[in-house]
Amino acid sequence: MLCASACFVTMSTLVKAMGDSLPLPELMFLRCLLAVPVLFVSLVRRGEPLVTRAWKVLLLRTVFGAVAMFCFYYALINMPLADCVFLGRTQPLLLALAAPFIVGERAPKEVWVAIFCGLAGSLFIMRPGLAWSGAAWVALLAAATSAIAHLLVRRLGRTDNPGVIVFNFTILLAAVSGLLSYQSFEVPTLRQWGFITGISIFASSGQYLLTMAYRHDKAPAIAASSYASVVLSMMYGYFFWGEVPSAATWVGGSCIVSGGIWLVYSRLRKKQSREKKNAFHL
Repeated sequence: MLCASACFVTMSTLVKAMGDSLPLPELMFLRCLLAVPVLFVSLVRRGEPLVTRAWKVLLLRTVFGAVAMFCFYYALINMPLADCVFLGRTQPLLLALAAPFIVGERAPKEVWVAIFCGLAGSLFIMRPGLAWSGAAWVALLAAATSAIAHLLVRRLGRTDNPGVIVFNFTILLAAVSGLLSYQSFEVPTLRQWGFITGISIFASSGQYLLTMAYRHDKAPAIAASSYASVVLSMMYGYFFWGEVPSAATWVGGSCIVSGGIWLVYSRLRKKQSREKKNAFHL
């Protein structure tokens, strides 16, 4: 999951660097279009199936994933990188709330402490007393839809291999974004193609690593471990755009990160307690 987080933050930095030079649906389409041949060859060489078994779950994952991607790209372009990533880190908290309904993983009581910390942190970053940023609301919507999409990835991982899931999702997303960008399509410049290629490589690598992670561990713990992306996003923001997080961002980000870490701690404590009980019975 740490490697997946690094891939996603690097992809986010490239998206922000492109800005609004291309319509977002077109950017999503080209990012997927470049990845499809590579994913196809990879599956064929390994002799894996090209179609997922749980196609209904895949359709839902595509809908929520497409909304999350569009909203996240929009927020990246219209707000500081660190602020956007901090708000995106509310995703594990939202994920923990949704997990019982989507994958049957019951959240412990301690999750409410984490949720309270996350909500408080979001308010600090959005600074409602000063101005309600539209981009900040979009970033929160991206986090919510991304949480649902990640849980659907976990459900898909029970029946399909990670490569098959990523390949099918990429094809469907390319079809949807291609239709949306058809009338306003602009031919990218050579520089833009370089950015799009990088976005495609890091996004596909992140998707594959994410699917692998969800196949081997519980959803809240995996998502919480993605907080490593916060540090990298601040480094990128400062180095490329001279962005220094405000005091409110530091306070809010600390609350959000603390909530996620608390999720991991409560899960480990519960696991250790269960192992001790099993050892006692033996």
